[in-house]
Amino acid sequence: MVNNYLLLYLVIFLTACNNNQTKTFSHWVEPYTGLEFILIPEGSFYMGNSISKLDSTNNELLHFVTISHEFWLAQTEVTQEQWQKVMGDEELHPDKPNPFCKDNPGYPVVSKSFYDVINFIKRLDTLSSGNRFRLPSEAEWEYACRAGTLSSFYTGTNIFDTLANFNAKIPSIYSDIGRNIGHPTEVGSYPSNQWGLYDMHGNVWEWVSDWYGQYSSKEEINPQGPPTGTLKVIRGGSWYFGADNARSSTRGTHDPQLWGFSIGFRIVCEKSVGQ
Repeated sequence: MVNNYLLLYLVIFLTACNNNQTKTFSHWVEPYTGLEFILIPEGSFYMGNSISKLDSTNNELLHFVTISHEFWLAQTEVTQEQWQKVMGDEELHPDKPNPFCKDNPGYPVVSKSFYDVINFIKRLDTLSSGNRFRLPSEAEWEYACRAGTLSSFYTGTNIFDTLANFNAKIPSIYSDIGRNIGHPTEVGSYPSNQWGLYDMHGNVWEWVSDWYGQYSSKEEINPQGPPTGTLKVIRGGSWYFGADNARSSTRGTHDPQLWGFSIGFRIVCEKSVGQ
């Protein structure tokens, strides 16, 4: 345990020296939808909340995680226009429709359940020649969001309404009182993180593949969450919620059969060999 803490302090020091540097990674555009992907490198990180606090639920228990593979992660959330290219413009839930469906086609698509997203992925698998898609795991999502940082946000200890689309009218120790736009913004409207990913803080919550469960205190390699559960994890916060919910380590939950007006998603591409 002592060695782990020494390693943590070393990582914090190195991160402080480098976390303002945006690196350049391989970039690929999926031809059918135009969705852009960034190649995320393999690596290790501390997952969870690095700020010492009592947490009897282990909801954000700090633990060491290794992602042993590189993976192609969408640079932004899937947009309304990209959803319609794959699924058409039929409203899946007319009793509680997407309130932004007639607005900017570059807004992230919302009001889709976890199972709606799985159907989107299955259909895109058939439309994108030789490629396969999936949701990121919770660990992959946080690793990519942090982009080598250990602070509460990839922007640092705090976040401001000029850096992400969240409800800055809600008081928070992580932000100044500011504005609430009251709706999503076009994807990529705010600065990217150090690995070139947009909207990892705010705009819309994002479905990930994991069932919700308590973290383990043990070191893990490519964790996938519990094999079964009742709630799926959502990540990143949204325009409707305050800065607390937009932290890199925040774990939201939602019934996979339901949908929400501030929940969207981004995907991973398992590119075909030779591409």
